[in-house]
Amino acid sequence: MIYHNYVFFSIRHSFHDLSFTKQENYKKAFVKELKKKKKVIAYSYATLGLKAYTVMLLWMQADSPEEIQNYLNALLHTKLGEYLKISHTLFGMTRQTQYSSHATGHLHTERKGGKYLVIYPFTKTIEWYLLDFETRRKLMGGHVMVGKKYPQIEQLLLYAYGVDNSEFIVSYEMDDLSAFQSLVIELRSDKVRAYTLKDTPIFTCIYKTPDEIIEFL
Repeated sequence: MIYHNYVFFSIRHSFHDLSFTKQENYKKAFVKELKKKKKVIAYSYATLGLKAYTVMLLWMQADSPEEIQNYLNALLHTKLGEYLKISHTLFGMTRQTQYSSHATGHLHTERKGGKYLVIYPFTKTIEWYLLDFETRRKLMGGHVMVGKKYPQIEQLLLYAYGVDNSEFIVSYEMDDLSAFQSLVIELRSDKVRAYTLKDTPIFTCIYKTPDEIIEFL
């Protein structure tokens, strides 16, 4: 799907002042809404303790931003939704990379099954865009070769030019955070790194089913 929205939530303290029965009823109604068949694919992740002011992530994707917005609107209009607070959002779109006419990653955006998801936005320097295309293509080729040394780590690149604060949003799925950290350390010494203006904040998330994620609120 083309449009992707990573929406992070915190929960208001007042929710825990409700009776146990109300909390459980609100949770069940929220999960029911979350599982409804709609034109949106939604994956849930726990972020509790891994990033301040956020306890849950919903990674939503659809063929139009309106479908994502309508889905989120329905969730926030549940009784539990009244106690949720959006703490951070990242919004981007898939598209064919200009550096390879054979790449098809932008067509396969479903979750690959990794236990962990790491997401961050990034922006290139002005100097990067002033390089001629062939130089940029060669530099990116070396960058890609580093990633290929870690086939167990799946990557999805979104383009956020003009629709969010950053230029790109990159996400990685993996079962081993140590292997991912090794990849990042190696990428830090790659020549392309010199042209990164900003690549924070970084969000580390742990996959949970809808029934599991509700217990983190």
